[in-house]
Amino acid sequence: MKDIIDPVDTDDGLFHDGDPSTGAEGTIVYAKIMNALQGGIIDIQTENKNILAEAQMTPDPSKNNQLVTAIKAIATAIAVAVTATAVPVGTPLAWPSTTPPEGYAIMQGQTFDTEKYPKTAAAYPSGKLPDMRGQTIKGAPDGRALLSLEADGIKSHTHTATAAATDLGTKSTTSFDHGNKSTTSTDLGTKTSSSFNYGTKTTNSAGIHTHTYALRDGANQTSKIAPNNGDHGWGSGITSGAGEHTHTVTIGSHTHIVAMGAHAHTVPIGAHTHSVVMGTHTHTVTIAATGNAENTVKNIAYNYIVRLA
Repeated sequence: MKDIIDPVDTDDGLFHDGDPSTGAEGTIVYAKIMNALQGGIIDIQTENKNILAEAQMTPDPSKNNQLVTAIKAIATAIAVAVTATAVPVGTPLAWPSTTPPEGYAIMQGQTFDTEKYPKTAAAYPSGKLPDMRGQTIKGAPDGRALLSLEADGIKSHTHTATAAATDLGTKSTTSFDHGNKSTTSTDLGTKTSSSFNYGTKTTNSAGIHTHTYALRDGANQTSKIAPNNGDHGWGSGITSGAGEHTHTVTIGSHTHIVAMGAHAHTVPIGAHTHSVVMGTHTHTVTIAATGNAENTVKNIAYNYIVRLA
């Protein structure tokens, strides 16, 4: 661009008309002034054409808004270039509208044209944007794959709960007469006892006895026995005791066969109650679940957008 031209060579640096009534002459326009004016106009036109060329526009004499259109296009291109430098392609951005700005897409798990948007494909090689609805962004910890989804979860923790101990004393159940109950009749068949050798047993000593006999007298002495004491009178005598003995019995090894047969038992249960000692004890307390359907922090909902390039 040319330098600013010098003002006309007058006392006040301005052009003046002549006045014939007073004989005042008008300002003489020298070639220097006209050439400078012409050069300035050409210079401005050249600058304007360069602006249109930068915006890839061709001058059109029928339009008088090309310059402002070109400036807007250049400003947009500059903004895009600045954005590309400040925010790399593929970076999720919070956006407070359901309509993304031009060149952006709301991240809802949709696919995109990887050939048309190679820079976006470099960030998302699968050709599919992550679905950021209802999601937050977390710095990837060591060992976790990038773009992997982590489900809801609560850090492992415990709760302490104590139920007060109460002595409930001794309680009695309601009295009820259960009557007589009969067991099921079952034929237990014939049972054999275990074999056992009782050895040889001896009976108690017994069998001792005496005999009574008649003594002879003077009248009949033929069949009588004379006493050994010289007494010849009539009478009787008793022999000394004898004949005591025992028996030895061999029992030996043997078993017994017992026929059990089909039978039942009748058990009178009768009216009765039971005493239950409750005593001092505690109970296990289950704490009911409460809270939201998922882990949340205070938040404001935005759409995540990403620039397609």
